[in-house]
Amino acid sequence: MDLTPKTPAELGIDADLLDEASDILQPFEKLVPVKVLDEIKYLPENNSLWRGLQFCGLIDRSVTIDFGRFCLAGTCTHCKGLVQEADMDRRDAMLLCQTIAKAGTHIKKLPDGFRLKKSYA
Repeated sequence: MDLTPKTPAELGIDADLLDEASDILQPFEKLVPVKVLDEIKYLPENNSLWRGLQFCGLIDRSVTIDFGRFCLAGTCTHCKGLVQEADMDRRDAMLLCQTIAKAGTHIKKLPDGFRLKKSYA
């Protein structure tokens, strides 16, 4: 996996969509490659995996989330997924709302309530 972060412009992301997504995100300049199941997604740096997946849902509709299941504060623990960060030898159960997106992270199992639409490009 190419771990090079990209700018939204390099990925051809529409400026109006970026502006719409900015309300839910911490400030970022680059998008980092994260493997979600078997697909590479670019998530905003300095943001949680949860917010990054929400960003994908807004930008390209590739992720859907059942918002009613989650608290976004780490207290419900419903967003626990199997995650392997680039510097880890093994995967661990991690809260997506509390884990910051980093290049090379691999989400091996999404929690119930998250759905990834397969792309056939």
